[in-house]
Amino acid sequence: MPFRRLVGYLLPCLAICTLAAAAVPGDEELWNLPMVERSTIPQPNLTALTIGNCSVDPLPDITDEDAVQFESQGGPDTEGLLPEMAEALEKFRKLVTAAGGSFDLKSAYRPLAYQEHLQQVWFKWMRELRFNHQAGCQALRAQVGEEFTRHKLMPTQMPVTDSDHTRGIAIDAAVMMPRPVKTKKRRVSLDHLALLAGLKRPDIRRDPVHFKLAVTPPVPGE
Repeated sequence: MPFRRLVGYLLPCLAICTLAAAAVPGDEELWNLPMVERSTIPQPNLTALTIGNCSVDPLPDITDEDAVQFESQGGPDTEGLLPEMAEALEKFRKLVTAAGGSFDLKSAYRPLAYQEHLQQVWFKWMRELRFNHQAGCQALRAQVGEEFTRHKLMPTQMPVTDSDHTRGIAIDAAVMMPRPVKTKKRRVSLDHLALLAGLKRPDIRRDPVHFKLAVTPPVPGE
């Protein structure tokens, strides 16, 4: 390469290196640069983003004292049943057992506020979250789905506000009977045993575990 051309290449390179060296601060200048603490850097609130991206409101909390206590006890409440219903329950249990069947009490008395909670869970799951695939709603969907399953709610059976359970005149029981059922050498049905105890099933097809008093006692004051 000719000497003049070589000098032409080297001079611009030297000029660029000189400018770059002048722009880099010395050790003392680097030491005096302001420090930025890690904690001062704003971090995204992933929880807020998740909730904010869901178009469905959260499930309301249970605030009623009776309902909170009922939720925590984890078993059927038979103390809130009317005396007539409590007596019919025990008689029905004994008749089923004597006939060789099994009796598993699922639910008895429920406070009104807790019945309303069940209704809220049912609506939230069936109407808003069951088929909701919105990314921000999946945490809420999992929570409400767990509540729906834990309360043993049925898609075809919406909990009503005015319930036989809140009035203390009904139970839910899973009853398994041998076939055929015999008592005193006569074949009887499950509903016949229920009637012997003073109970009946109002809707066998849609709610087969629901038994209520066959004769409802008058409400005091009416």
